[in-house]
Amino acid sequence: MQVVQFDRVGGALVGDAGPALYVASTAVVLAVVLRNIRLTGLPIVAAGAALNLAAIIANGGYMPADPGALAAAGLRPAEGATNSVVLAQPALAPLTDVFGLPSGVPFANVFSVGDVLIGLGVAVAIASAMRTARPRGS
Repeated sequence: MQVVQFDRVGGALVGDAGPALYVASTAVVLAVVLRNIRLTGLPIVAAGAALNLAAIIANGGYMPADPGALAAAGLRPAEGATNSVVLAQPALAPLTDVFGLPSGVPFANVFSVGDVLIGLGVAVAIASAMRTARPRGS
């Protein structure tokens, strides 16, 4: 849903419902993660998703991006449908997109503490799944 929502055409179709849909789709992802919380790594993913959801809700359905982080990533504040916006006084500022990958790095973008936890949790989940014991003789 978010891929379509943050596309120029999809964003135009969604219109003013965008912030509510962003909150709803992020909440659905968190609910799915919580449903599978027993899996190794998913508690870390859930913590990151909850932090992101808190920041998005606190900022009216938008994830604020720090202008310095955007500049570091070689990005300009976007207009139209986007998941990162610049706000003068974002609520829960430490939980917003305050980090930026340098513009020379492929796919440079801004990211939050929640995103770091999500990435870490996914890495732990993958590593755990790779180490799952196999029956002898396999």
